[in-house]
Amino acid sequence: MITEDQLIGGTWLLTNGYEDGEIGGDPVCPSFDEGLEFIDEENVYVIAEEKEFVYRLRESDEGMEIEFYNPNGEIDFFTITMENENGFGLNSSGVTKTRNCYFEREK
Repeated sequence: MITEDQLIGGTWLLTNGYEDGEIGGDPVCPSFDEGLEFIDEENVYVIAEEKEFVYRLRESDEGMEIEFYNPNGEIDFFTITMENENGFGLNSSGVTKTRNCYFEREK
C-alpha cells in the first residue's frame, strides 16, 4: 500500500515512460512533464500548470490509484506503482488518452 507520506517531500521529475511495470520508453504525461511537488496529504503542486491540485490515494481492483482534481473541474485517475522510495510510475487509460510516466525524486 502506498501512503501520502511516501510522496510528500521534494520535487518528482518525469524521467521515463512506464508500461506494464517496466521503466523505459518515451513518457506520455502532458501537464505533469515538468514535475510534481506533493505539499501535504491533500495537495500537489503541478509545476507545468503552475497551480495546486487536490489529490487522493485509494485502493482499487487494479491496485493503488491516485486521483488528481484540477481546479478547473477535470479529474484524472491513474494507477500508481511505487518502485522504490524515490521512484513511482503512473498509468492511465481513457477514451482519448493513454498516459505512462515514471517519476524520480530530485536529490
